[in-house]
Parts: sequence; C-alpha cells; structure tokens
Amino acid sequence: MKIVSLSYDNWEKYRRPLIRFSKRYDKSPRQSVYSWIFQLKKHHIEDAGTSIKIALWEGKIIACSVVSHYGSKLSSMLISPKYKQTHLLANLTEATLQDLGVLYRRIRYNDEAGIKMALQAGLVCFSYLEDRDRQVYLWFGGGHWHSDDISEKEA
Repeated sequence: MKIVSLSYDNWEKYRRPLIRFSKRYDKSPRQSVYSWIFQLKKHHIEDAGTSIKIALWEGKIIACSVVSHYGSKLSSMLISPKYKQTHLLANLTEATLQDLGVLYRRIRYNDEAGIKMALQAGLVCFSYLEDRDRQVYLWFGGGHWHSDDISEKEA
C-alpha cells in the first residue's frame, strides 16, 4: 500500500480517479466529498489547511482523506468496503496530521469505528455539537489543536 499526498503537480494525474472513487463511496448526506473534489480548483490544493491523501493498492485508490481548513470546515474519509477492517484510516489520519500539524475531525457520537480510528490515530475528543437535525457529533483534535479554533457557534 502506498499513501500519496495530492499536490499542485500531481492533481491532474489523480483528479479523475479520485472523483470516480468519491462518487462511488461517498454516502454522506451533509458534506459531499464528491462535490467538494469536483469543484476544487488546482490552485486551491496549496491553500493552508487543505490536504488530500489517497491510499493506493496495485495502482487503484482504496481510500482517501480530504481536509479543508484543518478540518473545521471539511474533514472526511472514504474507504472501499473491502478494506474497512484494516488500520488504513488511522494511517491516513496520522499522515494528514503529520502533514498539517493540526487536525480537527467531527464524528457522529454513535460511530464506534470512527471514534476508535480517531483515538488510534492520536486524536483527542474535546467538545460535542448538536446540529439542526438533532444529530450529536463529537469534535476531535490532534497535533497543535486548541478548542478556540472551533468557533462557539460550531462547538
């Protein structure tokens, strides 16, 4: 397995396969990774707090991690169901954290696998949020995080 960090230089090479992968596996009703990647311009990849990492196995994308604004706006991971029982998501989270220095992730309170992955990757739960749909989410932070980075409105 190989983890590739997308940059300005290799964006065109991986853009279409990443769009196809996200369209196939993105089931999120709230923040669509597919639409965010589809609308992403090449020069926005270099923005501070933005990181896109993909995991390749035999030349095919098997997982991806997408972070915008250090995770306060968008922090999502997609994985092929065949690889769900691996530590791949924790490895992607650690790689993203190492790349950005700080990472925030919002995880549903009843998503045991997501919470376990966040804790394995070294993230710490520091707050919770109840959104308009009455869903409860936990905020996790890693690296040089601070609870003030997540606005009072969000946390």
